[in-house]
Amino acid sequence: MPTRKLASTLFLLSTFFFFQTNTAQSQEESPNAVSELKANQIRLIVLQGNNKTHDEIILREMKLKSGDFLTPEALQRDQLSIQNLGIFNRVQMDVVPTNTGAILIVSVTEMWYIFPYPIIFRNEKDWSRLSLGAGLMHNNFRGRREVLDLNGWLGFNPAIRLSYSNPWVFGDAKLYTSLTFFAKKVRSRAFTVLDSIVNEKQIGLNWLLGKRFGHHIFIDGNAGYRQLTMSPDSIGVTLSPSGKDHLPSFGLSFRYDSRDLWEYPHRGHYARLWATKTGWFGNTVDYLRYGFDLRKYVPIGPTTFAVQLAANSSSGTIPVYDRVHFGFLTRIRGHFREKRSGENILISSAEFRFPIMPIKYYNWGAFSEMGAYGANFRFGISGGLFFDTGNIWFQNQNFETDDFISGWGAGLHFFLPYNGLIRLEYGFNEDWDGQVIVDALVAF
Repeated sequence: MPTRKLASTLFLLSTFFFFQTNTAQSQEESPNAVSELKANQIRLIVLQGNNKTHDEIILREMKLKSGDFLTPEALQRDQLSIQNLGIFNRVQMDVVPTNTGAILIVSVTEMWYIFPYPIIFRNEKDWSRLSLGAGLMHNNFRGRREVLDLNGWLGFNPAIRLSYSNPWVFGDAKLYTSLTFFAKKVRSRAFTVLDSIVNEKQIGLNWLLGKRFGHHIFIDGNAGYRQLTMSPDSIGVTLSPSGKDHLPSFGLSFRYDSRDLWEYPHRGHYARLWATKTGWFGNTVDYLRYGFDLRKYVPIGPTTFAVQLAANSSSGTIPVYDRVHFGFLTRIRGHFREKRSGENILISSAEFRFPIMPIKYYNWGAFSEMGAYGANFRFGISGGLFFDTGNIWFQNQNFETDDFISGWGAGLHFFLPYNGLIRLEYGFNEDWDGQVIVDALVAF
C-alpha cells in the first residue's frame, strides 16, 4: 500500500537522523533534536487485521510499549515474536512519525482458525508406514491462541487423541497449560530393529502446567498416566508379570528460548533441561529419563550458522518400549534409514543456511472468498549444508567414540503457506554412500 511505503520511508529517514544527532549532540539538545527524539518515541500502538484475535494476545508478545524508543532491531524482534504465535500468515510493522511521537501500526493477516482436515503422514519418517485419518481443530479458540484438537487415524499405528492447550492462563500469573487424552496401538520400535513385529496398546492422559518468566524463560511440570500392554505377550517385554504395565509419570522442564523465529531461526539460543520419572518409587516400574537440548544460531549477514547438542539418558530398568532409537523420529542424515536401539543417546548437528529465493507473499484469486484468511500466502527457498553425528548405547555398555555414526550433505528448504516447510536433501555417510532425504520442518 502507498501509505505504508511512505510511512516506512519516513521512519527510516527519521531513525537515521535520530542516531546521527544523538551521537553528535551533547546533553544540551537543540529544539530540533528534541523534536526528532520524540518522533522516535512510541506514542501509540495500533493493531489492525486481528478480527478474531484479541489485542492482548499480540501485545503481550511485544517488548516495545508506549514510551519506548524505536530501533529497526526492536521492530524486527517484535515482528518475529508475533509471528511465533503461529496463527498469522504475515506480520507487518509500520511507523508513522509525528511531532508528538511515533505511531506504531502492527498489521496481521490471520490464518483460517477452525477447520476439518485430512490426516496422511509417515510414521517415523518412513513412506512404507502411512497413516490415514481426519481431525477437527480450532487453533485460535476464543481468539486467545488456545488450541482444541480432536483427531484420529487408521493404518500404521492407529490412534485417537483429544487435546487442549492454553498459552496464557490466570492473567498476570503468566501460566500455560495443556491436557491430552489418547488411545493408540504402536508398533514397537525396539522389536522393529530386530525385524520382529510386536504391538503396544496404550491408553492414557497427560497434563502440563508451566510458568513463563518474561519473554524467554519457561519452567513447567507434567503429570501423566499410561496403561500399556504388549501383543503378543512375551516374558520380559513388560516389566510387570501380568503383561500389563501401569505407568504414572512426573516430569520437570526448564527452557530458555531467545530464537527470533521458531520455525526457522536466524539468531538466538535455545536450551532445555528436563527429567521424567516413570513409575512409583521401589515398585516394578521405576526408572528415570533426563537430558538436555542446546542450540545456537549465529547470523552471518543474511546467512545462518546453527549448531545443536542434545542427549537423552536413563537410569533404572528401562523397558523395551521406552528405549531410544536412530532411524525413527531421531535420525542421522546420511544414515537416515538405519535403525538402532539403546537406552542412551547423544546427537550433534551443524548447519549453514543461506537464502536462495527470499520469502514473498501472494494473494490468489481462488481464495478470495476466504477474505483476509486467504491472503498473504508465502513462498520462498533457502539452501543448507549440514553435518550430523550421534551415538546410541545401553547402560551396561561403555561410551565409545568409535561407535558414532556421521553424515553430511546439502539440501533445499521450501517455505510454504500456513507455516509449512519441506526439506529436500542429499546426504552421505562415512563411505560416501548417498541417499535422497525428503522431510518436513527445520532439522533443528
